[in-house]
Amino acid sequence: MTDTKKQKWITAEHNKAVKIHHNNIDRIQKLEEKISYNLYKIHYHHYSFIKLDRQEKYDKYELTMDLIKAEEVKLALEIAQLQKDIDSQSKKTSWKICQKNSNKEMLAKKYDKLFPKELAQCK
Repeated sequence: MTDTKKQKWITAEHNKAVKIHHNNIDRIQKLEEKISYNLYKIHYHHYSFIKLDRQEKYDKYELTMDLIKAEEVKLALEIAQLQKDIDSQSKKTSWKICQKNSNKEMLAKKYDKLFPKELAQCK
């Protein structure tokens, strides 16, 4: 049995919704990897800062320590922005949208609204 135009359209729209969700999961994963990497960098910057702070000639390293602090703040702000980007459409939100947009009953009704002429021709 061949699929009707309506069935093909519903399947295509369903697949689009699922693909968007998978793309969003990939996007979130990349952002989470960047966050982890920045946290790693902050850790090692701070380790260097502590080593310099323990030196006897503290004044000699003060400028370097200020630069390290500034870099840590920059990385922390970048992490906050990355997390904000994740929170704008989280995995949970993406999944809810995917379920809503891939619902075959809803897609059938949407098809009927978009293509009412085909429905009338079938009768």
